[in-house]
Amino acid sequence: MSIQAAPAGAGSVIDSIGVALPDRVMTTREVLDGCRSRLALPLEQTTGIVSRRVAGDVEYALDLATRAAEDCVSRSSIGLGDVDLLISASISRVDSPQRSTYEPSAATHLRHRLGCERAWAFDVTNACAGQFTGIYIADALIRAGEIGSALIVSGEYISHLMRTAQLEIADELDARIACLTLGDAGAAVLLTRADDGSGGFDHIGIRTVGRYHTLCVAGPTDRPHGGVIMKTDMMGLAAAGIREMVAHTQQTLGAMGLSPTDFDRFIPHQTSTLAIQAAVRRTNKVFGGVVLDERDVINNLPRRGNTATTTHTVALRDASLDGRIRTGDRVLFEVAASGVNVGTAAYRLDGLPDRLARGARSSRTAPPPRRPASWRHPVRAVAIGLADPTAAAAAHPAAAAQPGAGATTLQLIGAATGDCLRRAGVRASGVDLLIHVGVYRTGMIAEPAIAAIAAGELGFDGSTAATGEILAFDVANGALGMLDGCRIAAELIRAGKADTAVVVASEVEQREPGAVGPAVARCGSAVLLRLDPDRASGFLGFHSRSVATPAPDRGAWVMQDGGHSFIRATDRTEPAAAYAEHLPVVVAELLDRLRVRPDAIRAVVPPWLPPPVARRLRDTWPVLGPRLTTLPPAWDGTDLFTSALPIGLRAVSAGGGVSPGELVVVVGASTGMEIGAALYRI
Repeated sequence: MSIQAAPAGAGSVIDSIGVALPDRVMTTREVLDGCRSRLALPLEQTTGIVSRRVAGDVEYALDLATRAAEDCVSRSSIGLGDVDLLISASISRVDSPQRSTYEPSAATHLRHRLGCERAWAFDVTNACAGQFTGIYIADALIRAGEIGSALIVSGEYISHLMRTAQLEIADELDARIACLTLGDAGAAVLLTRADDGSGGFDHIGIRTVGRYHTLCVAGPTDRPHGGVIMKTDMMGLAAAGIREMVAHTQQTLGAMGLSPTDFDRFIPHQTSTLAIQAAVRRTNKVFGGVVLDERDVINNLPRRGNTATTTHTVALRDASLDGRIRTGDRVLFEVAASGVNVGTAAYRLDGLPDRLARGARSSRTAPPPRRPASWRHPVRAVAIGLADPTAAAAAHPAAAAQPGAGATTLQLIGAATGDCLRRAGVRASGVDLLIHVGVYRTGMIAEPAIAAIAAGELGFDGSTAATGEILAFDVANGALGMLDGCRIAAELIRAGKADTAVVVASEVEQREPGAVGPAVARCGSAVLLRLDPDRASGFLGFHSRSVATPAPDRGAWVMQDGGHSFIRATDRTEPAAAYAEHLPVVVAELLDRLRVRPDAIRAVVPPWLPPPVARRLRDTWPVLGPRLTTLPPAWDGTDLFTSALPIGLRAVSAGGGVSPGELVVVVGASTGMEIGAALYRI
């Protein structure tokens, strides 16, 4: 998609922001003194970081996110019950020492902690660009009139990487050095419709340049002491990131007819003072003069450090409180993250700085919810690709010979997307949106997004040297992730943010020995989505909601023991009976919202259900029970999880007793007790 300026006042405005900072302050000197190896490293001088806040004693990622969200809504007239969309954008999923939560999603937990009961909730992961990726999605949906308000929340407990690095760093050139710059924070942004034209986002754009995905990678350490570690080529990442970021800014402002001189303040991602200074120099060089002065740059590093996804929001809050940012200022946000992801956002401030300084509440109220209706221009699944895990592994025998033999995450993604693109007759360069919705991945990589890695390895490229551009990010919501990913992609396509999207799932669940219940199938699938030019077939509408509070002891977690990381999951058959109870209700709500009679539905594609539960549902669900599709058996007889939807939809579309023009309902469910459904015309 080419870069285009959005109509002024037509999009979203920040109604309120919230920040949560841990009480404990740790200086850079203390960080260096805590390293096992003595380092002659001028870390404070090169990074500009004097101190940072650190959590981990009594609060973790989800706690920081919750506090930030509560701080945010305390200064808004929009109630939590009026929020239409809730996105968790954190990298960190650590919720206790040595444990990270994979299921349920962080957004599911936040929904119940905060009381956002009507909100569509899911997680977005895109390294340090996560919160702006969430803002990008929310802004697009607000512009399109699909939602009236959105809460984007991040809770970053990442200082534990610093503690792991202190044990492992060998010398001043060690790739783990960047871990010593990290700090903890929570941040929340509440967006609503900018109806009065007093301020708001004039443009938000993000681009993924996947060829650089190896420059910064985070995941579990293999050392006996455990923990998570991040390895970064700091010089290479800074060079690539600054070059791509400034080029993106130049293209964006050129399309808008603007220059950096049209902005009062510049808020970059906060990594190091040297990187910020280099970005300023590069900007002035590219624009052919002094268009950006360091005095106009918000540098929040001295007392915050690098707080990952939260840096822009924390910097905006701090600069509003100390007077560096004022009401009426135009702010240029520059986004940079591993992957590599770069982005530009142009924003006009309303009275937000004054409200923050005075602790005053916004007077805006949430727009009334839009009455759902069937989409007049449906988004069609042009092709569905599947990965045969045996064939995918055989194509890379060296990788399959490693411990935990079998197809890897990337092999499954490659096989599924390759099959999908061949069926659609589309090249990778023709895709401008790539969403990965799998939960379990080889190596349990936390950063960058799996979608960004896939973009770099499989020929999707959004660099300034490419003919097109692509945005790649991850979405997570348990087994409901594929339905959510298709909905997000469809909404962005309908909003004009993308032409062609691929939503891909891959699951490699590395479970602990002796785990109870069926394993998640090692499989992959991909769906290519476009607007149907004939307006005849495709998705016609979606509906999802929470049906119960998730049990605190049910889910899946990454655990560690002696340098070995594994998944500990509860038995997935346990919540299946509840799915069967609530699934007909959610489908009935969808059909009522879209004014479709149940007898008009030819087939229902369900989530994975244990055979006894599926049989009971067929027998007890009036009208639609007998139309429940029997999913093809998983390759190894296990839970198809995120691939249940593509496999089922492909089955009914190709000889499954459903003719073109007929309606089907596809359904998904998550461990967080959320059920989603979509209406699809074949």
